[in-house]
Amino acid sequence: MLKKIFLNVLVAVFALTCFAQTGLKSSNKTNFKEIEKSIKDKNSPFFYTKLIERYTNNDTVLTTEEYRYLYYGFSFKDTYSPYAKSALNDELRKQISEKNTEKIIELEKKVLLEFPFNLRDLNTLTNALDKKGDKEQADLYYKKLLGVAKAIMATGNGLTDSTAMYVISVDQEYDMISLLGYKFGGGQTLINNKFGSMDKMKLEKNDANIEAIYFNVDRLFASMQKMFGNMILPLINGNVKWILPALKGNRLLHLLLMEKVL
Repeated sequence: MLKKIFLNVLVAVFALTCFAQTGLKSSNKTNFKEIEKSIKDKNSPFFYTKLIERYTNNDTVLTTEEYRYLYYGFSFKDTYSPYAKSALNDELRKQISEKNTEKIIELEKKVLLEFPFNLRDLNTLTNALDKKGDKEQADLYYKKLLGVAKAIMATGNGLTDSTAMYVISVDQEYDMISLLGYKFGGGQTLINNKFGSMDKMKLEKNDANIEAIYFNVDRLFASMQKMFGNMILPLINGNVKWILPALKGNRLLHLLLMEKVL
């Protein structure tokens, strides 16, 4: 679709600007304590209840800074889970395969009520609305998609472990790679060092000669630490084989731990 192609170009241009920088202020990417404090403060311009209301009501003048508080602030909600999936996903895939535009729109709007910043769902809904000919609605969701993508890219250029882009979902690593116009090369390495926990995602050969993009996953691990307590510590320490049986069925944790073991 035209909007998808245009987004790829626009985001890629924005990313190349980031790539030319040596890095952004640490407060723009790592100060989660400040984000958590601000979204809970009723007197703050970033008070989450007001921000999410503006987002839900399709406010088109939200800034990248406000999108940053919206996106990362979502990871402080009690209902946040980095590996959560919508119960509607199977039905949604079916409707997409059958190219049922009206049903896709209906389902995606329901999914986004639960996962408002899911890049893939925002993109699918934008394209479906565009196909339907509803330009006004398509533009609204396109702006949301662009706002979330910019908020992620504002945290770093992704070229090194020290300038990784911060995400709150593993799926969004793959989505960002796609939106930037690259293809995942099939290699993923979990790194833990002084810059935090991150995924090094290998790319297929590309004109920019970028070998990999780094994504910081500190918020994911913070969430898992909260859910599983000290069970997650062996992952950080590198001794994880003993924990695998206990995590059978937990897709994200199991994949991350298996990756570390291998």
